[in-house]
Parts: sequence; C-alpha cells; structure tokens
Amino acid sequence: MKTAFISRSYEHRAQYDAAIAHVVASLRRMNMEGIDFVRRYSFAEGQAREMMAATLQSIQQADVLIAEVSEKVIGVGIEIGYAAALGKPIVYARKLDAPFSTTVGGLATIAIVYDNPQDLEDKLIDALHSLDKETK
Repeated sequence: MKTAFISRSYEHRAQYDAAIAHVVASLRRMNMEGIDFVRRYSFAEGQAREMMAATLQSIQQADVLIAEVSEKVIGVGIEIGYAAALGKPIVYARKLDAPFSTTVGGLATIAIVYDNPQDLEDKLIDALHSLDKETK
C-alpha cells in the first residue's frame, strides 16, 4: 500500500484537524495510508533528535508528502526540503486566504488552494490521480 506523509503545523493542529481528516479520507479513497505525524507520535521536549529521526525515516518510506502550509512553520519547511532532496512528489495545500509561499511553491509538484475541508478532499483526490498517472 502506498503511503503519504502529512506535514502540518503542530502548534496550529486543532485549527486544521478537520482539513487533515479530509486529507486522510482522500487517501483512504485512493487506497493509501496517511501518516499524520502530529497525531501518530508524541515526543517530550528533550527528544528532539528522536523526533527528527522518526520524521526523516517516515518521509523516506513515504511515496508522497502532503504539506498543509496555511501557517508558516519551520518544521514543515524542513520536511518539504527533505522530501524534495529525496525526489518525493510534494503536494502543497493552503487555505484560500493564506499567503502563497514561494519556497514551498518552488518545490511542490502540485499546489492546491482550498476553501474548506471538503474542497481540499476533492482537489486532493484529483491531484493524487494526476500524480498516479505521472508515475506510471
């Protein structure tokens, strides 16, 4: 089964939980597993090295990285850069009212601008179909 690493803000997680739930639903519909690192793992303040080792390993194993970047977050930028260095496809998703990131936009394979969680789900399915066709 293909997997997608979901990169998003830990600090703003509650604000985007509904959107991420729709991302996971999209992935299920595509017969993919979503690795929502923010929900799956919990690390204490002194475990920064362990957290980053787990993050990098999860990105290495994933087939695609999906980044919700409506909020600018250093950790998400690092994850995107690492995925790009590995040659992984990157799906950049941001809310309609969020500013465009030239850095992420420059690395993304596909960019999605969404209005609400259902809109994100619909657009993500189209994006994943597009990526699937490119890799065949």
